[in-house]
Amino acid sequence: MEIRNIGGRPHTDIAGAAELTGRSEQTVRLKTSPKQRAQGSGWPASVKQDKKAWFPIDELEHVRDVLLPQIVEASRARVHHVDLNGDPEELISATEFREILTITQGGWDKYVGMSKAAWDCGEDGYLPLPDREEPAPVQGSTRYWKRRRVQEWINTRSGKVLSAAPPDSPTAVS
Repeated sequence: MEIRNIGGRPHTDIAGAAELTGRSEQTVRLKTSPKQRAQGSGWPASVKQDKKAWFPIDELEHVRDVLLPQIVEASRARVHHVDLNGDPEELISATEFREILTITQGGWDKYVGMSKAAWDCGEDGYLPLPDREEPAPVQGSTRYWKRRRVQEWINTRSGKVLSAAPPDSPTAVS
């Protein structure tokens, strides 16, 4: 990362700003543009020197340490809330879980299918890892989750509608 002292403060160029904030150079150019700054991007203005844009490192660190985490948290707004009455350790069936989410059987089957790889690794997938799984009488598996885990999973998901939401990463654990 290239650093230059300008006005008694260390500055870095666009490549350094991208490295420091963990964003692409294109994002740095966009967020530091006069239009985005006027709209409240919170990113610092550049100082032009030798036909190059330079950004105060301390202000970029503020963006990285304060602004970006705030943006991430705001985008993960908790929009789902359920209170599942009863014994928190009681197991509920997949049918009950699906009904709480108000999704179709086809939608449920899709989320189960997308969760299986993570479940095979003992991790949550698009749906949380079942607390108990046993062979079904005819074919497939019958799965159960503790009421507490279902409630926690629903109440910590992000999204705009009441449906299953993908985890932060394929191996995220709720």
